[in-house]
Amino acid sequence: MNILLCGASGFVGRHLEIALRDAGHQVRRGVRLPRGADDIAINYRLDTEIADWLPRLKGIDAVVNAVGVLRDSKAQPMAQLHDAVPRALFAAAAQSGIKRIVQISALGAGSGINTSYMQTKQAADDFLQTLDVDWAILRPSLIYGKDGASTRMFMLLSHMPLLMLPEGGRQMLQPVHIDDIAQAVIKLLAATGSPPLRQIIECVGAEEVTLAGLIASYRMQRGGKAPLVLAVPGFMLNSVAWIGDRIPALPVGNDTLEMLAAGSTGNGDRFVKLLGHAPRNYRDFLND
Repeated sequence: MNILLCGASGFVGRHLEIALRDAGHQVRRGVRLPRGADDIAINYRLDTEIADWLPRLKGIDAVVNAVGVLRDSKAQPMAQLHDAVPRALFAAAAQSGIKRIVQISALGAGSGINTSYMQTKQAADDFLQTLDVDWAILRPSLIYGKDGASTRMFMLLSHMPLLMLPEGGRQMLQPVHIDDIAQAVIKLLAATGSPPLRQIIECVGAEEVTLAGLIASYRMQRGGKAPLVLAVPGFMLNSVAWIGDRIPALPVGNDTLEMLAAGSTGNGDRFVKLLGHAPRNYRDFLND
């Protein structure tokens, strides 16, 4: 198939590109700064009209949207990147007769979490479901992989014998490996038959774990001892969030703390059925 992969330069997009090519697909990378002959220049801040997308979809069989940013900013506004631009893309794909659309969303979208990230992801998901196309929406928990930004941060923290984490790191996660996400996309693109696919799939790992437990596991997988974990004092956490809200380049702000507090766990039955096996376990990450 000829696949338009939007967000190809990000962590998820890079892995999807490799998996798609290994599966025999032709990949057109939708990126801000084209580098190769198969790259398509896309401005994910401004391309909000169906007419912007129709020429790009000629000869395309399926669309995979992996565009996502964790922090809202003037340079990367979530309302555009997560909602307005994907709406135009999805509508143009439906008009062009695209066979299948795979949307990489987020676990927690549609659950009532009142942050820009979740609301904009949900808005695009909701719009896609109104279209007469064969769609699938993947909602992953925390995605981990050796080149992932969050994984690098947690690996750095795992070198420390003493951790100071929000709420003492009691937030519940169900981390999912990037390779399982890539395999799920491959399976979805290969799916055939009737009725149409049209389903939302919660993509979660094999086991739930606290944030502190995840970092401790990385430390112990390297042969270290479990760290001592303390809760960041409220006044300090509020100060960090206040600064983060004003400097989007920082990883922490009030929205990210709210999403972290809400946790990220789900029902993985559909995910396991799609993969055909149990997803990977974070406990085996460094030995995999």
